[in-house]
Amino acid sequence: MKSGQLFWGFFLLTIGALFLLTRYDVIYCDFSFVWDIWPLIFVLWGAMVIFKDPLVRPIISALFGLFIALILFGIAANIFVSLDFDHFHNDYGYYSETFEEDYNDSIKYVNFEFGSGAGTFRIGDETNKLLEGKAYGSLAEYDYYTNIEDSLAIVHFDLHTKNFDLFDGKLRNRVELSLNRNPVYNLDLNIGAAKARFDFSNIKTREINLHTGAANVRMKLGERYDSTNVNVEMGVASLIMEIPESSGCRLRGDMVLMPRSLEGFIKKDSGFYETPNFEKAGKKIFIRIDGGVSSLKVSKY
Repeated sequence: MKSGQLFWGFFLLTIGALFLLTRYDVIYCDFSFVWDIWPLIFVLWGAMVIFKDPLVRPIISALFGLFIALILFGIAANIFVSLDFDHFHNDYGYYSETFEEDYNDSIKYVNFEFGSGAGTFRIGDETNKLLEGKAYGSLAEYDYYTNIEDSLAIVHFDLHTKNFDLFDGKLRNRVELSLNRNPVYNLDLNIGAAKARFDFSNIKTREINLHTGAANVRMKLGERYDSTNVNVEMGVASLIMEIPESSGCRLRGDMVLMPRSLEGFIKKDSGFYETPNFEKAGKKIFIRIDGGVSSLKVSKY
């Protein structure tokens, strides 16, 4: 097959798939990351000029068509579609699940596991219970359990696969959760094509593991625990992290082709950054980033 045919074939397939998947919220993303990855157009264009091999060139053409479709769709989505995380249509009310677990003073540590695909997710508000929250939408059906042993509580959320009508026009997956501020948390967050707001500034976070697909994530960290380890694996994603001004922060990672804005950091080596107050700070944050074509911003508050 000719390179031109592969380009247009993958271009049209990608555009059509993106319109369909976003129309039914199988993909829920604001596509803001496209503003950061558009220079890859020149990389792929250059590869097409350089590589003339009849086996390699068609592959590059197909990738180029897919990428151009993603960029154009993302630009259109950002210009013509306003995705406000704080306001949702009332049609989320047609289905909801409620989660709730009582808290007692014996619980000192919590291992919190959250797994889902596409959707919008918020974790942030405080509660007097161990946790409470709701899920909205026809896709928002979760397997949920809590196991408490001595001082440790294991909390597990996982999206439950269910049958649904693709053409009912109401495929939604939105989750809002609140956590108790007293225990020390290990958080394991696995999300797909999603928009997420995680505010952990008022809880004690010992470890946070974040795995994302094509996601837009904002995470706010606090200083209620002496040392916080954050491990991030990103796909084509946008990540904004907020850290306290007084906390020392060390950032390492494989950030090839990753546009990044690191407020107040000093570069120590390739893929290695620190804040000037790291050694003397009483509270420390260690961040490890592994990503492909992603966008990273770390700011202070």
